Amino acid sequence: MVKKTSTIALQKLLDEWDHGKTKTREKILSNFITRHKDDSGPDLEAEFADAGSLFLTRITTWLRLTYLLGGNIKIQLDAIKVFLSASCGQRYLSEFLEVGGILTVLEILGLKAAKEEDKSAALQLLETISNCGRKYKEVICESYGVRAAAECMARSYTAETQDCGRSLLYSLAHGNPRYQKQVYQVLKDLLPSTNPGTQRVAAQGLRHIQKLVGAPTNALVENVLALLRSLYSDVQYEAAELLKELVEYEEVREVVITGLIILLTPVLDDVIRPAVTDTPLPQHLQQAAAAKVLGVLCEKSVKLASIAVENKAVQSLIVVMSNVRHPASQQYAARTLSFLMQTFSEVQATLRECLGADLLEEFMRSPEDIHKKLTPAQLDKLISNNTQVLLMTSSSDEDDLGLVKSAQEIENNEQ
Repeated sequence: MVKKTSTIALQKLLDEWDHGKTKTREKILSNFITRHKDDSGPDLEAEFADAGSLFLTRITTWLRLTYLLGGNIKIQLDAIKVFLSASCGQRYLSEFLEVGGILTVLEILGLKAAKEEDKSAALQLLETISNCGRKYKEVICESYGVRAAAECMARSYTAETQDCGRSLLYSLAHGNPRYQKQVYQVLKDLLPSTNPGTQRVAAQGLRHIQKLVGAPTNALVENVLALLRSLYSDVQYEAAELLKELVEYEEVREVVITGLIILLTPVLDDVIRPAVTDTPLPQHLQQAAAAKVLGVLCEKSVKLASIAVENKAVQSLIVVMSNVRHPASQQYAARTLSFLMQTFSEVQATLRECLGADLLEEFMRSPEDIHKKLTPAQLDKLISNNTQVLLMTSSSDEDDLGLVKSAQEIENNEQ
């Protein structure tokens, strides 16, 4: 009796679908998603009198006929997802693959006319398929799904689409050794993107996948360090978190530390002619981020701190302290210097030489507030002492040294 009732209800539903127009079908799908989004495969079969495939086939066919024309693609994808995500619903998944469903969904990712919500739904559906096992991950990858997801992420400027793409790539990388490195390479290729959202999710993805592929390359470290120049704090944060992971690999440990020290170095004009401005320049944000990350890494490991001191981090951090254009840079530099001074006795000697006894004593009392207490005379001394140190560390170009001397002469004449 129950089965007969279900059969009658199914026939009524299919008749309404077959004779209904777009609005009618969308209403049917909306009701279906609301009622059955948490159902298992057996639940769906009971609801559709062991003929749920008839309804799935209609939805899939309608999607293939209309996705190029626009319309509400998302609701169709969400309805298909109800079938494919149902536990013990392997049959639905096989039927969807047999009719080329994956290729259709991948094509939606590349449609210029597709809405962002459609692309997000497509990525979520692909992740649902990927989560069903290695066999399905490989089918998606063989269909160029990794590249399609990456290109979609690069073009998108909405966080939802980018996060859905990242989740899909996570899924494709795990438990899929054959295509693991392909996913990894795609994420690396996304780091230099001009899209800050894409940079953010690429860094997040690499942080979770790096351990699956082994030691990183120097080129990857350089690309991650470049993210610290970003004007977006969330991109800088993800870059910093990834650097914390990369520095665990001995092969690139020194590359990470020396790269951060290089980012501490301000441009010549900032050192010679400091001026307070309400708007920080990109190199100031880079400088602050580098000083902050360097401090975190040094506090994390004495070995890392030792590498930093050996590569003249102290001199560069002292120069950062003289950058009155950006107090945040000064604070992070002072904090890092304070830690290094407490850890290595030779650092205090270097600070005494560069700062002078009086300023060093003030620094030891309150390192993070030292930038507020610098007098014009002390600031001039910092700049005068450390401009030469900076250039000798970063360049041997005699033209640069000549430029410094000329600039200093101009300042002296003006005074």
